[in-house]
Amino acid sequence: MKLLFALLSFLVFSSAMAQQAPNVIGTWVGETNDAVIGAGTHYPGGKAGEIRFLKEKVSYKFDRQENRTFSGMLTIQGRNIPIVGSFAGDLMSGAMADKDGIYSFKLTDANKISLCFATTSVNPANKASGPVADCHDVVRK
Repeated sequence: MKLLFALLSFLVFSSAMAQQAPNVIGTWVGETNDAVIGAGTHYPGGKAGEIRFLKEKVSYKFDRQENRTFSGMLTIQGRNIPIVGSFAGDLMSGAMADKDGIYSFKLTDANKISLCFATTSVNPANKASGPVADCHDVVRK
């Protein structure tokens, strides 16, 4: 019985280790749902303390992937920003980061990602800058 249990445990562990993360290579597009206080890198024109709700077209072009890790370029308001990401152990969710903040994401099907971005950092050179919260979906083109 112990031998059978050990064999089954090994097979389950081996199967889990053999799984590959989904392929995210390609271009993903959508529109943000931003809640912004003040102004910021991607949201100029706000006054210090002013709460604004904004929508911006956004795209993510992932061009490198090694199993659970990937990288590419985020494009928003004509600006290209390098971005990196990693899948969690469930191979459906994970985290991404760019120079402005962090993202959580979940792959909801092979061609749709739901993600959220947040930053509390402010730009010392811009006294009107403030935090941003955003959740949006992107689909693969």
